[in-house]
Amino acid sequence: MEEKSIYRLKIFIAISSVLIFGAVLLWLLLGLSRAGTVSAEQQLKAVKQSVTNGVVLCYSVEGYYPESMQYLKDNYGVDYDETKYLVHYRYVSGDIPPTVMVYENN
Repeated sequence: MEEKSIYRLKIFIAISSVLIFGAVLLWLLLGLSRAGTVSAEQQLKAVKQSVTNGVVLCYSVEGYYPESMQYLKDNYGVDYDETKYLVHYRYVSGDIPPTVMVYENN
């Protein structure tokens, strides 16, 4: 009798260990997947902030908003991966801030 209960205890411990290991592994994989999503969101915000900073710097130095993204790239060092991000830059006039929208290029 005692041997059967020890055998059952060993099987229970083995199965519990496998289940706990699987749960921890799943938790780690989900965490890594979420970290990649957060990082992508932060990069998107960083690109928008870079463009916005260039716009504000241009206005403070020259007294008017830049007419195009190319002007920001050429004169204010705004740079981003054009294959990864799409920047929509809508210029209205020199005294009205442009509309800047950044999207992930799929």
